[in-house]
Amino acid sequence: MQPKHRHLALVLILLAATALALAFTVDVSLVDQPGVRMMLPAQLGEWRGRELRYCHGEHEKREFFLDELPGDFTRCPTCGAPLHHMSKEEYDALPKDTEFIKSQYRHQADDQRPTFVTIVLTGRDRESIHRPERCLSGQGFSIASTQVLDVPIEGRKPLRVMVFNTIRPIMTPQGPGRIDGYYAYWFVGQHRETPYHLERMFWLAWDRVINSVAHRWAYISVAGQRDPEGKYLEEIREIVSRLHSEIVL
Repeated sequence: MQPKHRHLALVLILLAATALALAFTVDVSLVDQPGVRMMLPAQLGEWRGRELRYCHGEHEKREFFLDELPGDFTRCPTCGAPLHHMSKEEYDALPKDTEFIKSQYRHQADDQRPTFVTIVLTGRDRESIHRPERCLSGQGFSIASTQVLDVPIEGRKPLRVMVFNTIRPIMTPQGPGRIDGYYAYWFVGQHRETPYHLERMFWLAWDRVINSVAHRWAYISVAGQRDPEGKYLEEIREIVSRLHSEIVL
């Protein structure tokens, strides 16, 4: 590298480092109003949803559907421990002011392949949202391929959603096997939506440096199994389109 190019590269590195330092050290005001409703509808067209709760009891790590809990929705019906919106592993990994909601959806014509929809909403700590690849890898998934999917939304341009085709090894009675799945997601801020983690980080830094505010970003994901006929992309489009009209403000 020529000396002038080395100097230019050094300047760019210093500028980037300065921007990041300013983004997370200057005084900012947390804007509490999120860009989504923290709720998941009981019905998305022909998809019926059931919200989940999790027991973190020492000997009773279980999940329950909200509609099967008798009376008290806040306590495990078997051990009496408090119920949470997220699993123990998720609870331990995320800042405690993170808001979280998750539901399982099944299609009335094909309820053999459940789909899971999750919303993660940041609090004051930006670590509430991680790179999706990091979370999937930690859960034993590998990513076979990725693509950005356009989802038609009435009255506006299509929403862009990132889709990972995933593979998860499993052990069956017949021996080693695998589950072919999908994981679709996008991020929602104040009047901004993106399928890209780095773009979200850019807008997060921009708002902190330029506007001295920190918006609460939401991370919305839809996960299920890929069908042999390859119709899962239409499944994603249908679910995301209906979900968007229900929860994005």
